[in-house]
Amino acid sequence: MKDFKTHRFRTLSIAIGLAAGCAAAGMAQTQVGGLVPVSTLGTPAALTKPTLAAHGGHLLLSDSPEQFKTASSLPAAMYRDQVTGDFRVFYHHQNVSSETISVGVAITNTSSQPEVVFARGDGESTNVYPDVAGQAAAASFISSRHNISFAALLAPGQSFYKVQSLANGDTASGIVEYLLVAIPGNTGSLPVELFRNLATASAEESDHPNLPGGFGLGSATVSTVAFIGEQPADPVALPILPKDTHIRGTFPHADRTGTFTVATTPGLQYLSVDTAPPGQKYSNPMPNEYELGVDAVDGGVSVYNSGNYGVMYDFHIFFKNDSALPNMAVLMQPSGGAGHYLALYDRQLALSPYVNYTKAWWISDVKLHHNLTRIDLLTTLPGGASGPQKLLFDPGFTGQ
Repeated sequence: MKDFKTHRFRTLSIAIGLAAGCAAAGMAQTQVGGLVPVSTLGTPAALTKPTLAAHGGHLLLSDSPEQFKTASSLPAAMYRDQVTGDFRVFYHHQNVSSETISVGVAITNTSSQPEVVFARGDGESTNVYPDVAGQAAAASFISSRHNISFAALLAPGQSFYKVQSLANGDTASGIVEYLLVAIPGNTGSLPVELFRNLATASAEESDHPNLPGGFGLGSATVSTVAFIGEQPADPVALPILPKDTHIRGTFPHADRTGTFTVATTPGLQYLSVDTAPPGQKYSNPMPNEYELGVDAVDGGVSVYNSGNYGVMYDFHIFFKNDSALPNMAVLMQPSGGAGHYLALYDRQLALSPYVNYTKAWWISDVKLHHNLTRIDLLTTLPGGASGPQKLLFDPGFTGQ
């Protein structure tokens, strides 16, 4: 590894130049719409559920233990698993100890060859209100999603940390996504086409990125960690904290895509998103919405990610204007609880105020064409907020 630092410096110079040219256009971020009493909307009809397609890399969920009650057990890990290629980590942890601690993700190259770590989305936030932290983290991730940037170059045994400082009483919520690329042993520098290919790949292509000859998907051990002071030298050696009633696990895919049609004639209609998983009370999922995962640190038991926290839902919605109406209102009711939510449509990231199950958040009025009108709507259940989210489509509502 005589020239390993040379690899690193050449990589940095290439990545910085390409990141500037490949960054996505600025995404508008606003708090929009008002809150509408659900009782004033009427009784919605259920839409035909779309069959969802799962894609993207693995999702590592770290939500247990949800609270750090004492700092005496730190440094420690909350979750850990081995991953290959593209992966996303969702973590949500609250500090109720008397200390300020660092919480986040550590990626350790446990392979026998050097690897590049590319970031593909970065959402982190802390706040005394868990749902505010969750909304801010999700908004930051969605805004940076699909951008490719250099994060680290790791020799075998080296680790990369991405953490945030968490004060007493605050909750740390994070959604971060990375791609691991293994470097051939005889490579003197990283080719520009490696960065170009990754920067131009779509989200769906990230499952199988276009890599130059000799390069392959890398493997690493990923840990969610908590510590005080200096970063632990070996995060893989950290003990894992006992779990509480919340879930931690690794799931096959981080994203869902679905297409459905909403006609205007039936009036108010709804589609429930991130309801309870199969077999649980109030379960009403779309086909293929949930995947079984594995808890890699608690005996390899099968688990569901209730609410699909960290999962991005990309919906392609067609409005069939069979009543010659001018607009279709899009609203969201958190029918299972309350929190701060968000939605991405028409490249605008809309942030909700605090809303509970008695209200619906008016997201947008969509201007309808004579026949079909398509919109793309992305949603996710932010940390600290409760699902399910009931998407409401009302051709008779005209906003505030």
